[in-house]
Formats: sequence, C-alpha cells, structure tokens
Amino acid sequence: GLGIIFTQGGSTGGTDIIAMIVNKYRNISPGKVILLCDIFIIGSSFLVLTDLVPVKRIETIVYGYVSVAITGYVIDAVLSGSRQSVQMFIFSKKFAEIADGITKRVNRGVTVIDGIGWYTKENQKVVITLVRKHEVSDIYKIIKEIDKDAFVSVANVMGVYGHGFERIRS
Repeated sequence: GLGIIFTQGGSTGGTDIIAMIVNKYRNISPGKVILLCDIFIIGSSFLVLTDLVPVKRIETIVYGYVSVAITGYVIDAVLSGSRQSVQMFIFSKKFAEIADGITKRVNRGVTVIDGIGWYTKENQKVVITLVRKHEVSDIYKIIKEIDKDAFVSVANVMGVYGHGFERIRS
C-alpha cells in the first residue's frame, strides 16, 4: 500500500515524510530510511512498554522489527518497479515514421544511428530510445501500426539519469 501511495506522490504523514526528504537530496531509498526510523521508534518502545514482562516486550519488539523490515523491502520493490527503464533498438525501413510516432505519442526522445545489417550487408537506420517499462506496450503499438516487419530488441537497463528520468544525486 505505501509503495503505491509513494509512486503517486502521496504521503501517509509519518516517517515517510522524512524518507522522501532524504531521498530527494541523497541516493538512499525511501524503504531504507523508513526502516531506520522505525527501528529507532520500535527500539525505544522497550523503554516505554514497562507494564509488560521483559520477555513479552522483546517478543513485541521482534515482531515489530520483522514487520518493518518486510514493509521497507516491499516499498523499495514497488518504487523500483515503477522506475524501471528499458532500452529499445528498432530496425526498420520506416525509421523516420516510427521515431516521429515515439516522439509525438509517447513523448520520449529517440536517437537514429546508421547501421549495417551484416547478414544482408545493407545499410540501415537504427532507432534507439530509452523508456519506462510501462511505456513499452505503447511503442509496440506504434511499431506494429507503421511497420509489422520491424525488428525490435529490448533490454533492461540499471539506471537512466537525465531529463524525463531520474536526476543524478550525490
């Protein structure tokens, strides 16, 4: 739930506010910051829960730590999933139409380079674009509408930094 809230720019008003501020200026995932804040809060509850026997206090704290660890992991998994990007190489004789379609309909930049198909020994243009994973289906639709014979290669990339993606942080 929290990961989905964060991907939409929301907040629950708790330690996630601290996490988002830290994440804005440092390359530390929100899940890790929330985990650290909540570990401190849960650890301090050992001093507050004095009405419970010590064994019960420790048991409650361990359950809290497990819950917080799982939550932090899931938050990071959801957030990184929403930020995943791919690099697409599109080989087509109708490269200009495909490049225009991607630029106008998906609002992503493209680069067109010269290539040689070694099997055919023919010169051809190659369209390269970096997009979010959720935009790939839109690009496939564009390619299919323009050139059903296009050859497409898609590869996951570790990170994309710059306009339209993540900004480089220290």
